[in-house]
Amino acid sequence: MKSEVLDKKYKEYIELLISQIVPLLPSDINKLQEDYLVNNLKHSCRLLALSMQTDSVFKTLAPDMQLTYIQIMAEWSFHKNIDLFRSGIPPKYWKVVMQKIWYTIWEVMYACIQNQAPLEVVLNVLERYVNRTYNDAIEELKETNLIDEQIEEQAKEQSNIEIMAQEYLSNIKKKKFRRRLYCIIMLIIVSVIVSAAVLVFKTYGVIGILTGLVIYNLFSKAKE
Repeated sequence: MKSEVLDKKYKEYIELLISQIVPLLPSDINKLQEDYLVNNLKHSCRLLALSMQTDSVFKTLAPDMQLTYIQIMAEWSFHKNIDLFRSGIPPKYWKVVMQKIWYTIWEVMYACIQNQAPLEVVLNVLERYVNRTYNDAIEELKETNLIDEQIEEQAKEQSNIEIMAQEYLSNIKKKKFRRRLYCIIMLIIVSVIVSAAVLVFKTYGVIGILTGLVIYNLFSKAKE
């Protein structure tokens, strides 16, 4: 890179990304791993941002798309770092794996921009190549006897992005269930109140309930 001075807008955006990502860290990640991950996020995003400033291909991106690509780099760095933390691979080899992943992300982005690929295609290609690079790096560690077969299998089984997706879907299902349960309970309560009012007050009870519903409906529309 010709210039190591990063534009203020990139610096601020990277800090914003980190502030949003760190709260998403799983509970099994310790403080040392958190610090390591934050440093990696800054480093990988900074390198990509410098490309946005200096490389003619990356410069063709609109400003908002440049930030989107930086966000994609941050998200993949986040997920693959966590996969490494859980992999059983000794920490001294994490950097080697992550450097290969960052280079792959950079190359895929570069090629996609050159070919004017839509963002959806970029995301699909990135997922395939990042996972392939991760697995290839693990296999290389095994082939050079730096890790054993058990750690290799454990490392390949990791996928934080899938875990978070499953948790997200699970939370949505829980919210839907709570909403339905609330509606059922409210329906039962309203039914009991209506039935009691009709039994006790008969015609006047029905009139009172209908009047209340009309007033509530008018009040709700007035608020809109």
